[in-house]
Amino acid sequence: MTAFFNTGLTQQQFLNEYWQKKPLLIRQAFTNFQSTITADDLIELACESDIESRLIEQSEQSGDWLLKSEGLSEQDFDKLPATHWTVLVQDIDKHLPELQPVIDPFRFLPDWRHDDLMASYAPKSGSVGAHTDSYDVFLLQTMGTRRWQVSDQPILQPELIAGLDLQILKTFDPDQSWDLAPGDMLYVPPHFAHHGVALDDCITFSIGFRAPSKVEVLDAVTNALLEGNLGQGHYSDPELITAQHTHEISQQAVTKVKQLLHDVIDEADPLIASALGRLVTDTKNSLIELAEDNSSDLPTAEELTVQFKQGKVLERNLYYRFAWTRNDQTSQLFFAAEAYDLSDYEHAILLTEKTLLTEAEWRLLSLNPQSVDVLCELIAEGGWFWQDLS
Repeated sequence: MTAFFNTGLTQQQFLNEYWQKKPLLIRQAFTNFQSTITADDLIELACESDIESRLIEQSEQSGDWLLKSEGLSEQDFDKLPATHWTVLVQDIDKHLPELQPVIDPFRFLPDWRHDDLMASYAPKSGSVGAHTDSYDVFLLQTMGTRRWQVSDQPILQPELIAGLDLQILKTFDPDQSWDLAPGDMLYVPPHFAHHGVALDDCITFSIGFRAPSKVEVLDAVTNALLEGNLGQGHYSDPELITAQHTHEISQQAVTKVKQLLHDVIDEADPLIASALGRLVTDTKNSLIELAEDNSSDLPTAEELTVQFKQGKVLERNLYYRFAWTRNDQTSQLFFAAEAYDLSDYEHAILLTEKTLLTEAEWRLLSLNPQSVDVLCELIAEGGWFWQDLS
């Protein structure tokens, strides 16, 4: 069994005892960790127009909050006070691929659940306020010291400060408090309140794991039903009894509609995996332009062979999301909310979980014409692109 960092737990024990159940502090999860990212690096990234970022400032005098999330510039940072502000940069693992090793220890979790690695820099007293998240998050301290206060129980209906663009709790009574130094990490399950305040200049990495909402899943399944021309049956009530009030919708009618919804879900069963795959691989709006930079003409198998013979490799585009699923007979690969049929699930693994494809992988894929066609389409869409490592 694989150890879960230095906790004395296996990865499965962590899932059984802590995942979505209670917070966990891990001292020196990343031993002797030294961040290669500086505050200046994060500020420079935050000022790029095609990178999602936020600047959050709290007035030291009044306690009022100010959020700016578009059009950040060097001038915004030049006029900031010395304390009480935070800059956050999303998807830094995609903008800076050299940070991918930070994600690697979490690969025992389904990759389609992984959202991004967010980095935040704050001088002393910088914070984003006490809040809850709807997703699991691992908070890794990479520079300086941050004090985290956390609740012991989830808050499912938080009361927020009114009139803010930020979701900050109106009141927060923490149960635990820890100071995290570089290499320390805190796991916080969904809906557990937490509040991090910089004790000095500090950088924190947030490794977030998203979960689609019920409404998002329902919408995805509905779209799959429409595309498959399923769910066309109508409400029926052959056992109808005379109505006492002609405009009343009876409880019997409501019960029948609930059963109708159950029937539709049963009818959609073969499509649910595909609907989920499309949903969780949809590209973030903030990443679409960056992702599409690597699109190209549709190549042929012969052209791929020539490129590989020349020593080139294919690199997976980290701005796109990939996933795959299988049943007894076949598998499906999902990329950018599209589904591709594959007869060989091992090829689905190669095309979604590898970051580089060499001539050795190409020789395996080239044995299956369907896999070749899918790879060619993925290259044309920018999911894979050529790199010359010679």
